[in-house]
Amino acid sequence: MTGSTTAIARCRASLGEAPRRFSWFDKFRYLRIPRSDWVEREDPLAEILEAQDVLLTEGRLVWGAIVQANNDLFARGWHDLPAAVIYSPDTAVFGGSPDLLLDIARKLYRLKGTHQHDPELAAFSRMLASEMDREMRLEVPRRLTGSVTVYCTDIIVARRHLPGRVLNEPIFLLLIAPEHTAMTMMLPSRFWPVPV
Repeated sequence: MTGSTTAIARCRASLGEAPRRFSWFDKFRYLRIPRSDWVEREDPLAEILEAQDVLLTEGRLVWGAIVQANNDLFARGWHDLPAAVIYSPDTAVFGGSPDLLLDIARKLYRLKGTHQHDPELAAFSRMLASEMDREMRLEVPRRLTGSVTVYCTDIIVARRHLPGRVLNEPIFLLLIAPEHTAMTMMLPSRFWPVPV
């Protein structure tokens, strides 16, 4: 991805330094992800809804890549839906090369539903095949990442945060705040000054 280092720097400038403050209108009419009917209280994704304020005010930006997502997200729509993504807190490796994350995401997806002798790979195969098992910040086996720390996690893709309410890019920016929460969320498109 050309210009990815510049893109993430411009998004950081657009978002601003932590701690950030947002108007009530921005926070509740645009930034916050509303609770969908399918997100039950015991669903780990409900924790994202609880953590989103800290992610917005304190989070830092990292590149993320789709491993798999609800198919309806790839068409214009209104419903927020889940996706499995990967990211790394190691911006020295991935900050300028988010395509490396996409390669890892593709390797993970190819494991889906396959028989694996290795217990770590077998766990990912089962998780991706079930599509209903939620994993929050599960470390990707190092043999797939070049020994760099990469996490796989589920997110809620908020339609209001997508240009045109459709997921049409496999790579995008995520907000993480590992000092406060294991949850993550997609950076709302309002803070994308350039296509990312």
